[in-house]
Parts: sequence; C-alpha cells; structure tokens
Amino acid sequence: MEEGQRKRKQMLAAVIFFLIVGGLGFLIYRGVRSPSPTPTPNPTINLAPIQVVDHWLSNVESNDYDFLAKITNSNTDYGSPDVEYEISFFNASGAKISQKVGSFYILPGQTKYVIDSPLKFQERIDHADFAIKSADWQKLSSLAITGVNLVVKNSSYTQILQPGAFGKVGGEVLNNSDFDLNKVDVSVVLFDSGNNPLAIGQTEINTFLAKTSRGFEVTWYVPFVGNVTSVDAEANTDVFENSNFLRQYGGQERFKQMY
Repeated sequence: MEEGQRKRKQMLAAVIFFLIVGGLGFLIYRGVRSPSPTPTPNPTINLAPIQVVDHWLSNVESNDYDFLAKITNSNTDYGSPDVEYEISFFNASGAKISQKVGSFYILPGQTKYVIDSPLKFQERIDHADFAIKSADWQKLSSLAITGVNLVVKNSSYTQILQPGAFGKVGGEVLNNSDFDLNKVDVSVVLFDSGNNPLAIGQTEINTFLAKTSRGFEVTWYVPFVGNVTSVDAEANTDVFENSNFLRQYGGQERFKQMY
C-alpha cells in the first residue's frame, strides 16, 4: 500500500514538474519570438464602386445599334486600366437576345463616356442593361493624375446633306502637358434640346506632341432624327499603358474588385 502511494506521489510530482517546465518554456518562446506581422489593410474597404450615371441604346438603322454609357469614378487616388462591363440586350417581349462584354480605363475622379459601336443583331432590340463586373484598381500618384491635361476646343456640328454623308463634328484638342502621347481617344455625343443623345461617334489622335493642338473630325453617314442643339466632346488617354510613356507614375498598390 505504501509502495502504491509512493508511486502516485512520484507521478504527481512528475506531472507538476513538466507543467512548470512547459509553462516556463512557453513564456520564454512568447518573449523571444518575432511578433506576428500586422495584416495589410484592405484598400477596397474605403473605395467607392464605379457608378453608372446613365446609359442609352440608339438605333442607327435596321438592326444596327450604338451603345453609350456615362461612367464616374469618385475615388481620388485610384483608377483602373481594366474595368470590365457587360451589356445585355432585350427584345420588346423582355427576352434576352444577346450579351456582350468589354472593358475601358478610367482615371481617379474621372467622369467619362463609354461607347460600344457598332452593334448588329438578327432582330430588333428594345432596350439594354449595363453592368460593371470588375475593376482592376491601381493607385496613381498626383503627377499621373494631373500631369496630362487634354483640352477640347472649338467643337461644332455641321449638317452636310450630301450623298454618302449626313453630318460631322470638327474640333481640336490641346495637349496642355509636358508629355508626348502615343494615342488620345476622342468621344463625341450630339444632344437635342431635351439633353437626349441623338448620335455618338469616336476617333483617335496618334503621336500627339506636348504643348501642341491637333484637329479631329467625326462623320455620320446615316441620317438620324432630331435637331442637334449641343455637342459634348471629350479627349482621354490611358496613362496605364506603357506606349503612352506614363507607366512610371503608376503606384505599387494594385488589386481587383469584383461587382
């Protein structure tokens, strides 16, 4: 009986010993090990999604259409070289006829037009829905945001009324920056007195030197209905593209946001 009690006391002492040694070892390990790295804050938390201000589907002729959307990015530091969108097309009965995916770039704090044209179908389209699917965000420095200044000047509409052409918009763009640009995109929208789009078009200017002006022209070959009362023309360049010589101003923070 005494032998059994002695063994139990020895086992209890051993257990207490190992608990003390283990606890001390754990405290020493906690004291000398490197602290866990602080998780990197997710910049998507405070970013506003890209907003669709409005969108329009225009019937050019027969089953030929143009699509126009007005988009805004309210984030002042982040833009995207690749915003993916999807357009769904429906007939008068509400059945989806087709859908199309595309992409565009947008700068921080920018509001711009997105044009998808021409769009051809086998039947008449009644309306279209437009949705942003994802944005590949990239943080830009203030120099990249404000360093390129493109100013549209003297844009005006002229009705041609001759065989093969109906009307045109002419104007010029001033590259009021210190950067030579490889390509500048020009979008033109014609509005009536009710601020409804009548016609849309786009063109581009290549090899655009700093501190110079270049002319542009967009021509409509198919008649459209309505009286043009205003012209809205905008010029943009993709500062995320290496070919535009501005890639060095892109920040290191980059991530994709799904919608």
